[in-house]
Amino acid sequence: ILNNNSSNNNNNERSNVCQAEAAHDHDLDRDHPSPTPSNVSTQLHFEDTAPVSSSSSSENNLPIYTSDDVAKNNGEHGTPIWMSYGGTVYDVTNFIYNHPGGSERILLAAGSAIEPYWHLYRQHFASDLPMRLMEDLMIGTLAEEDQDVIDQQMEQMQEENDDPYLHEPSRSEVLIVHGDQPMNAEVPAEVLTGSYVTPNEFFYIRHHHPVPMLMAKDAEEYRLEIDFSSFLKHDEKDGDEKGDSQRRNKGIVRLTMEDLKKLPKMEVVATLQCSGNRRGDMNSVARTSGTSWNQGAISTAKWGGVRLNDVLKFAGVDDPIAFTNDKDEQKHVRFEALDGMTASIHMEKATNPYGDVMIAYEMNDEPLPRDHGYPLRVIVPGYAAVRNVKWLKKIEIATQEAEGAWQRGLNYKTLPPNVTDAKQVDLNKMPSMTEVAVFSGITHMDIVGKAKPGKTVMVKTKGWAWAGGGRNIVRVDVTGDEGQVWTAAKIGEGEDQKFGRAWAWVFWECEVPATVRKDGTVELASKAVDLAFNSQPQSVAPAWNVRGLGNNSWHRAAQKV
Repeated sequence: ILNNNSSNNNNNERSNVCQAEAAHDHDLDRDHPSPTPSNVSTQLHFEDTAPVSSSSSSENNLPIYTSDDVAKNNGEHGTPIWMSYGGTVYDVTNFIYNHPGGSERILLAAGSAIEPYWHLYRQHFASDLPMRLMEDLMIGTLAEEDQDVIDQQMEQMQEENDDPYLHEPSRSEVLIVHGDQPMNAEVPAEVLTGSYVTPNEFFYIRHHHPVPMLMAKDAEEYRLEIDFSSFLKHDEKDGDEKGDSQRRNKGIVRLTMEDLKKLPKMEVVATLQCSGNRRGDMNSVARTSGTSWNQGAISTAKWGGVRLNDVLKFAGVDDPIAFTNDKDEQKHVRFEALDGMTASIHMEKATNPYGDVMIAYEMNDEPLPRDHGYPLRVIVPGYAAVRNVKWLKKIEIATQEAEGAWQRGLNYKTLPPNVTDAKQVDLNKMPSMTEVAVFSGITHMDIVGKAKPGKTVMVKTKGWAWAGGGRNIVRVDVTGDEGQVWTAAKIGEGEDQKFGRAWAWVFWECEVPATVRKDGTVELASKAVDLAFNSQPQSVAPAWNVRGLGNNSWHRAAQKV
């Protein structure tokens, strides 16, 4: 935890995380060119140090610093952490721990200009919030000649068409776009329940980076790396006289697409939902950080591919289930993507024969679209979508969970409702989102007849419901008078899923009485009940968290009579 008591920043007590909505994805790739020092530590304490500079004063009475001054204040040797942007110098020391994308990510820009990073991570331009937040961190002005150099570098990047988003896939105009660089788009409510299996072009999109572009030759030569070397005995790593090729490779195996397609094919119909779905409702309580999704960051597809268990066996893990319990130590399966994203799941889920974890190469009987993971992605049914890593390039078995913002950082960790500063908790002791709760949504309302305020009308309605962990939906209740009278909906498609392996949503419909409100509208609310008789809470307030994750409160929809 960084603590700079002598920093020029006078806003140490502000709620940084709560204000960081548009800055939630500083998911910086370590291969991105940057003058950032490689040995910046997140464990330094700045109690008796002062910034290194040779400043003068500008017209606005702020000190003028050079790029060299900024570079010297990079967190090394007890210095503060400075960055520059647009001719202004910022001290971000006290914001580091609250950075939603993880402290290690923002530290990549320590002591340097932010412009090259924001050229890639353009979600910072989605609103004025990042700049408003940065006003509190402002400590000086960058020397004009140094900013000119940065501007020239950025102009050169643009002139050379060095645009990471130049080759993005085409997308349906039906989707509601929250940001297109990177693409984050949800499904309109009226489209959600139009088809039980969501057509590929209507499947919601949630990206952290530009979509990887593989040429035909790249796809032909694609290799999926499996690494379990840390669990081999020394004699196994050296190989034996029988010539076991997997052992000779010292526990690192690279499989071709042809290798994978030789394994038994499996198909699973599974629903994926962004962890921040319905974050927009949480914003009605207090501002959160992240995309303000409605209910449409959820979709369902039929995934085709191979069971992860079979892949591990083929790679040389003789008995993945026995391997899980070997040495009585916890193990994790870590996934790494072409875009640098990393995430992991426990070995118990990965090897469970009834868990249906798979490596997919098809989506709705077609090769995976680029937006959804081509050529390979992980499908972890019943888990938060972030664990279903797209553009998969490596699988590793390890004793520790994956490193990075998506597993260990603030991105996918649900803080208590009263916590708006991550320094108040130990993130290392908080689990990242895996198996999720129970959810529902209302997609259609058809009011029968007319009535005055205070009177009752009948409303024909339908929607969806889904629970994590494979828990079947046993009931969906709908009310039109804030819970005084409930009507049990009729569950249709999805009702016949296997016990405890209900990986996909259900569709429901019903006709419910609703009271007309003073403004001439009626409001319906839905709540689902799953196999464990978990039910959705009435209010979003108790579930509020600064990252806006896991909102499963009653879903509400209103319409004019």
